[in-house]
Amino acid sequence: MRRVIGLLCLSAILWARPGLAEDDLAANALVGSWHLLSFELRVVEDDGAPRHPFGEHPIGRIVLTSAHTMAAFISAANRKPSTNQAEAAALLASMTGYTGKFRIEGDKFITTVDGAWNEIYRGTEQVRYFRVDGDKLSIRTPEQASAILPGKRTVATLVWERER
Repeated sequence: MRRVIGLLCLSAILWARPGLAEDDLAANALVGSWHLLSFELRVVEDDGAPRHPFGEHPIGRIVLTSAHTMAAFISAANRKPSTNQAEAAALLASMTGYTGKFRIEGDKFITTVDGAWNEIYRGTEQVRYFRVDGDKLSIRTPEQASAILPGKRTVATLVWERER
């Protein structure tokens, strides 16, 4: 009898918040460490041709945990340590990254940013559309103001591979 009551209570909770079970499954599919395969940026105001702001072969990692925390880092390959302020600024311009807590809503994961390489992101919610296909994770941003190309509105598409 207790088991039946427990199942009824669980069912009521799931019905009270549609999509909860699906969102939990989607979150579980995201959990892990993923390395970057590609990063393409399209400027909305331009002809829409893809740009590769960190080169054709950027490096990066995104880690998503079962506790719904995440950290992402992307940079150009072949960076060298800086020896002066100008080179240090160039290093900052050749990377992106942020951390925070995320939640799932359908095909979106939404991160409340608690730390970022660029302060325009801290305290914001970053929406990302995602699709997991086996060990590949595709992420697309909505159209948004770009921190990589200040003054531009962009859409980014990233492809990641799960690390085993």
